[in-house]
Parts: sequence; structure tokens; C-alpha cells
Amino acid sequence: MAALRQRLGRSGRRQGQAAVLRQYTIETPLDSQSNCVDQLRLGLIRAIAMIELLLEKWCEPPSPKALHLSTLVHQVLSVIAEQGGAPASRLYRTLCQEGPFRQVHTKLFQGVLRAIGRPEAQLIEQASDGLLLLGPTGERLVEHYSFYAVFQTPEEFSLVADGKKLGTLPVNNILASGMLLIFAGQRWEILDVHNLDKVILVKPATAGVPPRFNGDLGIIHDKVVEKMFQVSGEDFQPVYMDKVALELLAEARRNFVRQGFNTTPIVATGEDSQVLATGCGTVKTTTLALASGAAGFQVTQHDGFLAVETRNATQPLHQTLKQIAKGDEIELFAHSPNPIFDKFHS
Repeated sequence: MAALRQRLGRSGRRQGQAAVLRQYTIETPLDSQSNCVDQLRLGLIRAIAMIELLLEKWCEPPSPKALHLSTLVHQVLSVIAEQGGAPASRLYRTLCQEGPFRQVHTKLFQGVLRAIGRPEAQLIEQASDGLLLLGPTGERLVEHYSFYAVFQTPEEFSLVADGKKLGTLPVNNILASGMLLIFAGQRWEILDVHNLDKVILVKPATAGVPPRFNGDLGIIHDKVVEKMFQVSGEDFQPVYMDKVALELLAEARRNFVRQGFNTTPIVATGEDSQVLATGCGTVKTTTLALASGAAGFQVTQHDGFLAVETRNATQPLHQTLKQIAKGDEIELFAHSPNPIFDKFHS
């Protein structure tokens, strides 16, 4: 949502002229074999939800509990580079006491400095008089043009099946063994994730029509998914949509009701498959996906939905969901998912 607002602000309009947003979505023709998720046309629904939220002047709020330690490391390196060195006390006063990182207490700040100064990191080092200087790795980072951008770009992982490289996939969400992903028009089961080598081992998944895959969209906020469900369940006609888009929206709404998502969050799509409407954004949906995977389910993530394969599970899906709701202990990282780090997490 923030990216959409930013792009609208960069629309290149002249002074006094209104900003113009043109939104396009690529939709697949549906037939009797179309995947349940494709029938919901989530790409179109997401686009509408984003525009509606834009018109409501909503934007993702910053997380009030986030420490933003990656950005803090960036600022530590920036201040040291600017001043040619700085004592820890000055850095803490400038960045934490007087600056934006006021949730970072003294002990945590000391831990951050120790972490980026350890031998394997070498971002900073300490002179004999206590002055903090850039280490060898820190100097290389600061001198590179990419240092000016604080955000992390998606990392490319190689997909390997039976020793053969299938291609590469940009990944900016958590993946774990047992999950399903779509690549080259096929559905693959993840066997293992080697984060250091940036390799995902996969095998062909069981038969079934995979949904269309339009790339990893990153983290979607709960509010966006909430608006998507509102768009799917109501009958208002957005004035900014053309005739074809309105016809596709009507089709998506019919399928939303026909499949039963207007009355129940779990819909059976086959003998061993179900679709769960989480109604939540990426963070919560991914957490539920990891919990389901730990219980033996194979899952594929979508915006506010989980497609669940139940054939290898040890118990019914509804029973697992009850245990999760009760707060039963579940090992989310039982299948060694790839950790996702911000840019300057060392």
C-alpha cells in the first residue's frame, strides 16, 4: 500500500494537475478445470482493495513494537562514517535518547554494537581510546552505492529437483519443507531449504491444477486482506473500473459465494484438499501455514487464504485448528524454514 501511494506521488504530474493512477491486472480465463483460488480472482480483488484504501487515505502504520535494529545498524555506520569515528555514548545519545530509536535501551544497544563488532561481522572496531571506527566489512558497505537504501531486496533462490536446477525464484517470505509452491506452471513440494546456499530442494507435487502464480508480492497488511474480503462479499460497483473489469469482479463474487466463503472459512475442494480463508495478512497467514505444516499438512499461501493438502496429516484440519486456537504448543520451525532478515541484520 505504501509503495502504491509512493508511485502515485511520483506520477510526474505538473504543478496544479491531478495525479492519475492507471491500474492493470492480468486475469486468466476460467473453465471447469480452473483452480479454486483462481476462481476468486485475488489479483483483481487485491487491486480494488488497494485503490479503495487509497481513496480512504489509509496507509500501513509502522509497527509500534518494532525495534528496527537493521535501520539502527545503518545509522550507526552512517554516523561513524560522517564523523570519522564516534564513542558509543555519543551514538546512543544521538540515535536512541534524542533520535528515533527510543525503544532501544542501553543494554540492547550495547548488544547491537557487540554483534556488529564481532570478528565474523567486522562492521565496526574499537580503537585503543574507545572510539568506534568502521571495520573492513563496514568500510566496504558504506562505500558501496547500495548502502544508501535501507530496505532489503528479495534474494534469489535456486530451485533444484533431483539434482537438476529448474531456475531461480525471488523469495521475500518464509518457506519451509512440506509447503507447496508454484513454478513454471507446475506445483512443487519443498523438501528442504538451504538458506546459506540460497537453494530450495523440491519434488513434483501430487496431481492437481495449480493456481496461476504472479510472483511473491511481499508482506500484505491485515487491513488490505480485510478490505479484499469486503470487496468480495459486497455488491458495490467501483466507478473507476471498465466494463470488462466489472464483469470479472461479478464473476469473482459469484464464485466467492458459490464456494461458500461468505458463510464458512473452510471449504473442501477435493477428497484430500481444503481451502482455508484466514482473512489475515501475510504475517498471520504464514504463521498458520508453519503451524499447519508442523501438523503434517501441505500448504500453499495466497492473499488471506491457505490451500491445504490433508493426505499426509495425522488428524483432521479442524482438530489442528482447535489446538492452535487453544494455544497448544506447536513447533513452528520444525521444518527448518528460511529465516528472513532485514538488510543490516548481521
